[in-house]
Amino acid sequence: MAGLSMNAAYDETIGRLPTPIVDWPVSEERFRQIAERWRTWGVWVSLWNREGEMVACDQQAGRLWDALRAGPNPFCLRLTQLAIAAMETKKSAESEGEDYASNFGPWQPDLGLIAIPVRSGRRSVGAILGAVVMTDRPDEAFARLCNQCELDLNAMTSFLNDVEIVPAEKISNLASTLSFTVQQARAIEVGSGEISILTHNLENTYEELHLIYEISRQMGIPQKPIAMLEKVGREMLEVSRAAGLAFVVTNHASTGTGNNDGHEPAFEERAVQVGQAAPSLNELERLTHNVCVDDDQGTGYLLLNQAGRLPEFRWASNWLKHLLVLPLRHEHHELGVFYAMNCKDNGDYTSADVQLLRAVADRVTAALQNQHLYDDLSDLLMGLLHALVKSVDAKDPYTFGHSERVAYFSRVLSSAIGMSPIDCERVYLAGLLHDVGKIGVPDAILCKPGKLTKQEFDALKKHPEIGERILAQVRQIRDLIPGVLYHHERMDGCGYPHRLAGRDIPLLGRIICLADSFDAMTTSRTYRAAMPVSMAVTEIRRCSGNQFDPGLAEVFLNIDPARMFKEAHDYTGGDMNIGRIGALCAALSGYSSSQKSLSSSHETEH
Repeated sequence: MAGLSMNAAYDETIGRLPTPIVDWPVSEERFRQIAERWRTWGVWVSLWNREGEMVACDQQAGRLWDALRAGPNPFCLRLTQLAIAAMETKKSAESEGEDYASNFGPWQPDLGLIAIPVRSGRRSVGAILGAVVMTDRPDEAFARLCNQCELDLNAMTSFLNDVEIVPAEKISNLASTLSFTVQQARAIEVGSGEISILTHNLENTYEELHLIYEISRQMGIPQKPIAMLEKVGREMLEVSRAAGLAFVVTNHASTGTGNNDGHEPAFEERAVQVGQAAPSLNELERLTHNVCVDDDQGTGYLLLNQAGRLPEFRWASNWLKHLLVLPLRHEHHELGVFYAMNCKDNGDYTSADVQLLRAVADRVTAALQNQHLYDDLSDLLMGLLHALVKSVDAKDPYTFGHSERVAYFSRVLSSAIGMSPIDCERVYLAGLLHDVGKIGVPDAILCKPGKLTKQEFDALKKHPEIGERILAQVRQIRDLIPGVLYHHERMDGCGYPHRLAGRDIPLLGRIICLADSFDAMTTSRTYRAAMPVSMAVTEIRRCSGNQFDPGLAEVFLNIDPARMFKEAHDYTGGDMNIGRIGALCAALSGYSSSQKSLSSSHETEH
């Protein structure tokens, strides 16, 4: 990456956490429960917020509170002042005094008010006002109150006659009990909120840990980097807040072949995009060329929660709002870059989001680096195998490339009968090594232009057992031995070295037998010219059931042998990077599972 290196003015290394907003001192449901209980004791309550606004009241006392708050009048102003004064009342931790205020005002002794602050710790977040009727005979003071507030005296008198009378001497006890009830309600409210948040966080944490576990597990399997990143991206979209994700990997990291031949893959071959907010390939390529992470502060990422407003991203303002850039870097080696773009809820990325995405980026980096090491090891293994095979083929120039072609035919046939990709590559390796035992056969026999004597042919027939002894020393490829040892056995039991017949011959041996015979028939030897492919096809059909497995022969002939013949001869001596993932799995990861499936495959139907 090159281009824009964001300076401190733009570098948002820690996302902004959302600030909780308290709309209600207690929840609406909990306030309703308080109102119903205290109504039975003659207290009609209302709920006020921090700004001195009534946000709820006892529905059955709605006429009372609506009347008291009707219009800009002295009583309405007095209610607001009383609520705010209650909230501003300081109470120290050591104080054991009453946490309420009572007021009878100019309307005494007919109507009383109790103000209870609702606290969160030592901070007031609202208030509850309780109204009590103190007499069943309103006097002139109450009439003047109704007149000042423009209230219907007859209606208010009728309303007061319907409620329970609370004597003045009981108000103090009621106020104290109401204060305790309110604070307990608030404590329960806070506790419920904290439990809800904790539960939500635990659910998110579980999902994130499960995601990281699944990603780590999948990354333990060698696979093409682009395919791996597509899976990771889709799983990340389900858990993270990101609306769109993109990966761009370097030349070497994108191929998964370990083949540093100088060929630069096209950008679309190195890029992965998931999510509706992902940009077009052209936009992603421009973004990649114009963003880099200045890691002088050691953050290891670049977070821009207002990316769309920056002049450097004016060209992307129609789709880019938030941008998190995470380099995929291993010991100063750039393996690629990971982008998270925009948020599903239109909020900002937070430090928790960054932590999750960084954890995934670290695992992606490790997977890409491991793939690089696997590729190097695979190159080494395949190079050594090809060198060993070529050393055998070099003993007879007429059979040069024979083992590679047999391996190619064997892999095509095994794929056609439905074997797994890993097993197909194991079959390929077995085909490549099927004649390794010829290294122990004298050159005079291998290169003899005429017919072999019985003693010479007996010596030649030992090469499967010689190959078995050679490969038995290598634990990782012991499951390939059946293909080396039994590729000259026949279905009618007339083959060698053990004269096995029918299904007693392991499937691996039957596959290589057919591939070996087809190449032998279509290749010139010192003692005869090559057959045309059409004649070799006729011979395979004629020998089906005697020499060859009839089921395999039918599948082989349906593949188009002429096309296979051309492809195999074009392939011989060419690019050795055959199915890099398959070769890698065949050489390393697939050993334990394939050993059982290939060694016991003589029971497999096809």
